[in-house]
Amino acid sequence: MGWLLIVPPHVGGDGHPDKGLPLTQWEQMGNYNTAEECQADREAFIKRDQTEYKLSLSTHSTPSSSLPDSVRQNALKSSASLCVSADDPRLKGKAALKMTGPAQ
Repeated sequence: MGWLLIVPPHVGGDGHPDKGLPLTQWEQMGNYNTAEECQADREAFIKRDQTEYKLSLSTHSTPSSSLPDSVRQNALKSSASLCVSADDPRLKGKAALKMTGPAQ
C-alpha cells in the first residue's frame, strides 16, 4: 500500500479548485511509502506555492485577481491538496492515477 498526494482540478473562470469533485477526477502530484512522507511533501508543496504567491503579490501593484493565473491557481491548488491511501475506496475506477513517483 502507498500514499498519494492529489489535488482537485481547476474549474470555472475564477481558477478555484473544485474540492467537491470525486477523488477519481483529482490529479496526482506524487506517491509515497508512508503517510508521513506524503504529508511532509504536501506541506512543502503548500509552503513553496504560498511563498511564490506572496512574492507575486509584493511585485504587483494591482489586486491579486490580476496576478498571473498560474501563480494564484498553484497556491489555491496546493492548499486544497490531500494525502490519501492508494487503496482508498474513493479512488476506485481511477485508471489515470498511476504510481509514478514523488512530486518534485
